[in-house]
Amino acid sequence: MTPDIVPLDFGASPELAAGYHRVAGHLHAPGPPMSPHLFRLWVERGWRSVPSETFLALDDGRVIGGVTLHLFDRDRLGDVLIRVLEVAPGWRGRGVGSALLGVARERARALGRSKLVVEAKDDGFLARHGFRAVYTEARRVLHRSRHAGPLPGPPGYTFETTVGPTPPGRLAEMVPLLDAMNDAPTDDHEVDAERWTTGLIRGYEDTWEPARQTVYTTVARAADGEAAAFTRIFVDADEPGGWARQTDTAVLKGHRGQNLGYHVKLCNTARMFAAEPAVERVITWNAVSNRHMIAINERLGYELLDVWHVWELRT
Repeated sequence: MTPDIVPLDFGASPELAAGYHRVAGHLHAPGPPMSPHLFRLWVERGWRSVPSETFLALDDGRVIGGVTLHLFDRDRLGDVLIRVLEVAPGWRGRGVGSALLGVARERARALGRSKLVVEAKDDGFLARHGFRAVYTEARRVLHRSRHAGPLPGPPGYTFETTVGPTPPGRLAEMVPLLDAMNDAPTDDHEVDAERWTTGLIRGYEDTWEPARQTVYTTVARAADGEAAAFTRIFVDADEPGGWARQTDTAVLKGHRGQNLGYHVKLCNTARMFAAEPAVERVITWNAVSNRHMIAINERLGYELLDVWHVWELRT
């Protein structure tokens, strides 16, 4: 079939936006669903507040699929990220996904972008349309019952946990910690290193409140006061659904080899579980090639859930 495809303006079309959430809010199943607030933030501008375009497939005015494109404006200027490409279950296999993907390719070409990038578990549909897998990542889940609880950390380090945005006096020390995330493996996925400033960090953290996210950040601090490592967990303040999301973890090069990655995550998870009785499990993503972080996660009690890929298509 050839569906009607229309652009979505979230503010002007709340009913269509709600329909899009019904179709795509569970795209990470069997992982955590996204609440309406988180879905809108994640789709409309993302954590880094990038320009975006969303197109919906409609049948008699009802949303049956959608595609969201993120158009990087600070780095990765040749890429278009397909943030969402989702079709309602009853409409799959009927050409709706292909039509939406066609719109994505047309927009990329019109904007002079050379590459489409999408993260997905599926391999058949994307491979048939010429995409190739360039990066493989696994999702793992930690159940509350498997969490060991806090343990003494390595000597010479203390651990500080903040709930919510970084205190103003600590923003500058987060810059090298976030930059250290660039050391994670990317396999054949060519991406520009993200370089942070205090302004970019504050802009990123300003997205947490509209997305209704409670964020737990633990920093490991050396005896001389230097912030040596950090990690973060996100909990949906309105609709956790029993889930939390483990995100960034990094250790500065001068402090590696001290088991800080393990201890900073152990501490942060313990404090989150203590404060969030409704959370029963935590999900995390890692490159399959990131053996060091995977070993840490398995030591913490994480168990494999499934495997995803990043796919690329030259336009």
